[in-house]
Amino acid sequence: MATAKTCEAQQMSLRAILVKVINGWALLGGALLLIIVAVTAINAAGFSANVIARLWGGTVPGLPGYEDAVQMLVGVAALAMFPYAQLHSAHASVDVFMQYAPARASRIVTVVSNTVLAAIVVWMAFMLVQGTLQMRADHVETTVLGWPVWVFMSSAVVSCALWSVAALMAIAGPPENTDGA
Repeated sequence: MATAKTCEAQQMSLRAILVKVINGWALLGGALLLIIVAVTAINAAGFSANVIARLWGGTVPGLPGYEDAVQMLVGVAALAMFPYAQLHSAHASVDVFMQYAPARASRIVTVVSNTVLAAIVVWMAFMLVQGTLQMRADHVETTVLGWPVWVFMSSAVVSCALWSVAALMAIAGPPENTDGA
């Protein structure tokens, strides 16, 4: 009896750790989005200042490599949100159709869809690993800033791994604390 309770406590603590990791990963994605917004605002202000400066023969340059940075960071930030959305059922779903279905049918759809999604995301992670290794071997860099692309792709692998874990965890039910904290 004590062994079953110990095993259950370890599973709950592993679940709690995974929820915290997924939440933290989403917060990192949110922080990256804030950086993207700030850099975009600065760049837009620079373009506006350039229009005014040109009236007097001056120029104000935009941020060099802006497109490179935004392209890489958007990919990281967007994928970082998917595990959180999956874990908290904050994604597009078939609720419109399933709200009138019996509980058993809804449960079957949840189990099947999360299992299929987990398998697809594991496959995506595998393919991203292959692509990341190839980008690293080919020394692919962003055009202006010269940032290695593989570094950003590796974060997509982490996101996919967490997304797959979140899909499997969603089968067991929502996390204890569903208020997003």
